[in-house]
Parts: sequence; C-alpha cells; structure tokens
Amino acid sequence: MPPLPSPEIAHQDLDPRTAVLPWLHALSRGPRGSRDLDPGQARTLMHWLLQGRLSDAQAGAALVALRMKSESSAELEGFTRAVLDVVPPLASTRATVCLSSLNGTRRLPNQVPLLAALLQRRGMPVLVLGAEQQDGRAHTLPLWQGLGLPVACGRDLAGQALERGEAVYLDLEGLSPELRRVLRWREELGVRNSAHAVAKLLAPVRGPSLLLASYTHADYAPRMTHVLSALRQPALISRGCEGEVPAHPERGAQWLRVDAQGCVHAEADEPAPTDEPAAARARAAARDCEQTLAWTRDVLDGREALPSALQGQLRRIEALFAQLPRSAAADEAAPA
Repeated sequence: MPPLPSPEIAHQDLDPRTAVLPWLHALSRGPRGSRDLDPGQARTLMHWLLQGRLSDAQAGAALVALRMKSESSAELEGFTRAVLDVVPPLASTRATVCLSSLNGTRRLPNQVPLLAALLQRRGMPVLVLGAEQQDGRAHTLPLWQGLGLPVACGRDLAGQALERGEAVYLDLEGLSPELRRVLRWREELGVRNSAHAVAKLLAPVRGPSLLLASYTHADYAPRMTHVLSALRQPALISRGCEGEVPAHPERGAQWLRVDAQGCVHAEADEPAPTDEPAAARARAAARDCEQTLAWTRDVLDGREALPSALQGQLRRIEALFAQLPRSAAADEAAPA
C-alpha cells in the first residue's frame, strides 16, 4: 500500500480544536450511527493526541468513543502510521525480535522474560517494550530485573544492547513519551485506548525485525494483520497468554504470520496435552513473583521442562527469524 499523505500536509490548515468536532460527532453516535474515520483522518487525530493539541475533554471523548465503537482496520493503520511518523527507529542495525509487554498476567506466569532469554540464547537480539502499571497484574519489569536482564534507561542504550545481541527491556516512556502519555489516559478514563493496540504493532529498530504480537479479543486479529500487511512488517501473531505474547501453556495456538511481502498465512499447533506436567508446574508458579522467578530460573537452567506450547513457539520464531536479512546493510544490499 502506498504511504498516505503526511497529516501535516493533508490537514495543515486545520485548527485541531474545531476540526475534531465533526470527527467526534461521527465516532460518538452509538452502535448504529457511529462512522469510522478514514486512514488520513485517523492519522491526523493520533498526531493531535500525541502532540497534546486537543483539550482534555476532546482527547478523552475521542478515546472513549473509539473504545466504545472499536477501531476499524483503517483507523488502526492510521494511528500506527502516526506513531511511526514521530518515533525514530533505534540505532541497532542487527536483525531483532520485537515485542510489547503491556498486559501482565493474573492466573498464569508471566513468561515474557523466559521467552526473551531463550531467544537471546539462540542468537536473537530481543527488544521488549513495556509500560508498568499498578493494576494487580504480574508485569514484566520486576521479573526481568529479578533475572538480571538488562533494562535500558533510554533509546541509545537500548540500541547499543541490541547491537551487542542482548535481550533488553525499554519502557515506552524511553521510546516515545508522547505515546506513553496517551496510554496514561487509562488512569483517567478507566479503560484502555487505541494507543495500547498501536504499541503492540511497533518494531522500532533500524535493522530487519520480526514482530511478535498478541491479542485478547479475536476481532483484533484481522485488524492487526491488516496494519502489518500494509507496513510489510514480518510478524507472528497469536492470542498468546492473557494478552501477552508467550504461548498459553495449556492450549494449542492459532498463528497468523505476515511475511515481508505483506501476505498473511494462517497456521495452527496441536493442542497441548491436558495433563502435561510442565504446564501444570507453570500454572503453579504463578502464585507470586518469587515463585515465577524460581520456576523461570529452573527452566533456563534445565531443572524444569519447558511447556510444549512454548517449545513450539520458539521453533516458529527461530524459523521466521532465519528468513530475515542479518542486518540493515544486508537488507539494503539484497536484490529488489
């Protein structure tokens, strides 16, 4: 898909606080009357949200209306392009696995640090974008720090860690304070907003990348593949585990794969055995952070078996990562 006109060009003469009013009207007319924004309007709206150019009332109204209506594929594409317009890629030129960890888990262990560490051991640099929240869930950062994995204080340090081949955690604040500010509207409104969906679609590195993404609600799967197909972003998407990327230890996964040409492929794994001991021990490890840490260390050190679902996911990621150019320079040198 050709790039859309720059919002600064398409809507440069608009006053955001008056121009947004008919868009709010279109978004807010209820289940039968609401209308979607086109990609250019959505892109401009997200620019205004990122720049803080709407009043608090208008920003809150737009985010709640989109939450109630649910973003269309075209709107989600426009929002994602707006964020990519303002987020410079990290400097690493190496092929990288990218994922966002925003949900946390409640009933099962948070396996994001485990997955990242296993990928790094297999020679894949990993960028994990996080946003810690006080919501009673098991989020990634405490586990990441407990394992002694590197946490970057900013974009430059994250890029350097990836260039060294490490698995590194970067808070969204360090990547894009503007996007993090839109995410924080959850604290005021009580519900997630479109920035949460956009953050899951970001692979902000200069080199080739494989994006790992997850969804909680099935209707988001075709929207996510639409955006990643339009961006030609290689990706592996599944329902994951409570909204996080790692495979659920107790069920087979349905996979959506987007290749570098934007084609979408649907695949599936066999269901995990219902009585698999490794899956049962994984569930038991979710009681608190210390037990999750102990279980994760045991798996990494070979004292505990890895759940078969996560083994299958690792094999898929390895195979897809092997198809990427090794660096940005290799990508530029590849024949058209």
